[in-house]
Amino acid sequence: MNTIFRVTATLALLAASLPAGAESVTVTRAWQFKPESSAGITVRNLIGDVRIERGTDPRTYISAKVTIDADSEGEANRLAGLIDFRTSDVGPGSRLDVRLPRAHFPKIYSERGASGWWTVSYVEHLGERIQLVRDKDAAPAVTVDLLIRAPAGANLDVINSFGDSSAQGYSGKLRLDGGSGLLSSTGGEGELELDNGSGEVVVSGHRGRVTADTGSGSVKITDCECEIVADTGSGSVDIAKGKGSVSADTGSGRVEVEGFAGPFAADTGSGSVVARGLSDVRSLFVDTGSGGVKVEGDLSALANMKIDTGSGSVSLRSPAQPSLELRIDTGSGGVNVEAPGASIRESDDATIVRMKDAAGRGAIDTGSGSVDIDFR
Repeated sequence: MNTIFRVTATLALLAASLPAGAESVTVTRAWQFKPESSAGITVRNLIGDVRIERGTDPRTYISAKVTIDADSEGEANRLAGLIDFRTSDVGPGSRLDVRLPRAHFPKIYSERGASGWWTVSYVEHLGERIQLVRDKDAAPAVTVDLLIRAPAGANLDVINSFGDSSAQGYSGKLRLDGGSGLLSSTGGEGELELDNGSGEVVVSGHRGRVTADTGSGSVKITDCECEIVADTGSGSVDIAKGKGSVSADTGSGRVEVEGFAGPFAADTGSGSVVARGLSDVRSLFVDTGSGGVKVEGDLSALANMKIDTGSGSVSLRSPAQPSLELRIDTGSGGVNVEAPGASIRESDDATIVRMKDAAGRGAIDTGSGSVDIDFR
């Protein structure tokens, strides 16, 4: 059953920022989906911004604002009417696909398009292969901005190739997939998954689980009471204020954490790892190829720790000691331990430090970096 309930069209001629002789037309459309669709709704869009909000009733509402910049008002109107909105509202899940038929949109303007005659840029979307050009005079500019209002507990999957996608106060299971724009969520709760190609990921005030994956963009998460899993190819990971657990993996970017309570794990290829103001850290695992490691905070809860660096130094600071037996092994770096009351001895080319009753186990291994521990 197709539940399109309203179609409206608003035409606006805009002169600013258009090529000479070009006209701009805006068309709006809207749909509602049955309450059962909250079990799973998939939205796929090529270009434009997407905003997601928590709705106030069991149905999900989606509105689209289409903007076309073309050579004439007539051409812009014609193209606006040829965008193919395909909806499905049958069974437990629903779908909205925004399709640009190649027969009518062989080329569209994009800042990511090819800028010279010697290069060609294409994008594949819903079975259509569309050329992207950076010359506004060579192709129409097309954007489809979406506003999605879904009830609490909804399951929403949004794929938006070019443009920003943001969620405000969303409650439920949400997956945002982007190419190069910003992916963000504020004041949400539930299971949140953000997957970006080269754009940034920003999350604030979330309660639940957060999975953030970027190819080269950075990840920034603040005030989160959740399980955090962050993975970037070359971008940095910054986490501030929160509690739960952190697992961060970067290829060459750094990892920085400030004021977080809970287990902490970080793996970098060549980036540094810096954590300050940690508390309630029962486990600490850090592995870097060539970056240094600096951890500060209340580490008295540590029961399991392993830090491994290829050539970086390691520095640990805590006002209270954990109950831990710590083995320190360095290739060529020095070892300095300040831990009043601890037992320190050398064994098998390693330094063994026993603090309190040594109930937990820990190890620090560096290739050429030094180790500096201050637990007092």
